[in-house]
Amino acid sequence: MDLSLPRGIRDIDPDEYDLHAKIRAAFDELVRAYNFRSMEPAPIETLSVLRAKSGSQVDEQIYHFKDKADRDIGLRFDLTVGMTRYVAGKKGLKPPIKLASYGGVWRYDEPQHARYRWFYQWDIEIFGDATIDSDAEVMDLSYNLFKRVGLSDVILHVGDRRVVEEYIRKTLKVTSEEKANEMMRALDKVGKKTEEELVREYEAKGIGREEMQRLFDFGRTTGSPDAVLARLGEAGLESAGGLGDLRDALRQRGVSNVQYNLSIVRGLDYYTAIVFEVKDGARPDLGSLCGGGRYDVLPKLFGRPELSATGAAGGVERIALSLGPQARDSVSVYVAYTEPLLMETAFGALAKLRAEGIRSEVGARGKNLRKQMEDASSTGFRWVLLVGRREFDSGNFLLRDLRDGAEALVPANDFLSHVRTR
Repeated sequence: MDLSLPRGIRDIDPDEYDLHAKIRAAFDELVRAYNFRSMEPAPIETLSVLRAKSGSQVDEQIYHFKDKADRDIGLRFDLTVGMTRYVAGKKGLKPPIKLASYGGVWRYDEPQHARYRWFYQWDIEIFGDATIDSDAEVMDLSYNLFKRVGLSDVILHVGDRRVVEEYIRKTLKVTSEEKANEMMRALDKVGKKTEEELVREYEAKGIGREEMQRLFDFGRTTGSPDAVLARLGEAGLESAGGLGDLRDALRQRGVSNVQYNLSIVRGLDYYTAIVFEVKDGARPDLGSLCGGGRYDVLPKLFGRPELSATGAAGGVERIALSLGPQARDSVSVYVAYTEPLLMETAFGALAKLRAEGIRSEVGARGKNLRKQMEDASSTGFRWVLLVGRREFDSGNFLLRDLRDGAEALVPANDFLSHVRTR
């Protein structure tokens, strides 16, 4: 039997799963703190719903098929579509509607480093609030999620499609809607291809080399919010007001490490205004750890033109790769015993540890103390709680730190308090 998995699919082993659990716990804590309600959209949607975001061209990038009733359906490729479909059908929900979700998604992309065909995403969305505060709220939570899991070198890169479009129309004098959109698509590919490759690609589409070079020069407008806003003011771009309001809103929230980057425009058939990405300065090879922005067009496609929308989503696997290997729980206790008659006491201590949620294990039946200590060390436990005859007869257990061998007698009837303080 061939035990290999389909291309782009892999098992999540215990070490990576521990990392996922850490990320999920941080996400759940933050969404509660920021007053989001958690839900999970259905894993299977009708193909027409999945096409709403990007049209029929999305068919090449997703898993879709006929079911037994000959209906066109597909696996979700993100969480946003399902969340928007859910909200669009719940007209009784009172805006602003703040929803969060976490789950697996499937994409038929070309597998590569940090990109799989089945992976996990976290997602936050705010519906029904068109103010800059909802954009800032999404960025605030996203930025603090990375801080919460231990990534200190993340940078929030922010752009605004309206500013880029105004530059193309006002400064480059482009009047054609199709040409303007093609130029923004080219800008969105910067970093994925060289500028010369993009120039040649879009020359074939009727866009001049000089126009493209001026667009790329404009896309290199990056830096602190103040510096970029000053340059946009000099250029007389009126649509920069949204970026000014966002700067103030993020400062009020204490969000730092913000850079404005006008090459960021993201999905042209989807996003409508401010967009952003978060990257790890220490791991640029991973690309964006999350991205998002305002996408007022999608609720409209689902029959809710009055419902504005902004949000963000991030790949859990990329965050795990950015974090790297992690030590297992520092509070972990292996309960060892010196003789079979003390097994009942050892299991009683084990039950108390597990009731507290402390990772714990007990020595296997029939193993001598030396083997138990070897097991504790090889399976990554930090502490050994030793139930020995001499200590037990005096009402104590022996607590040993496996890192340095330090030992302490702790009262058998109150050993948990001593474990907690460590």
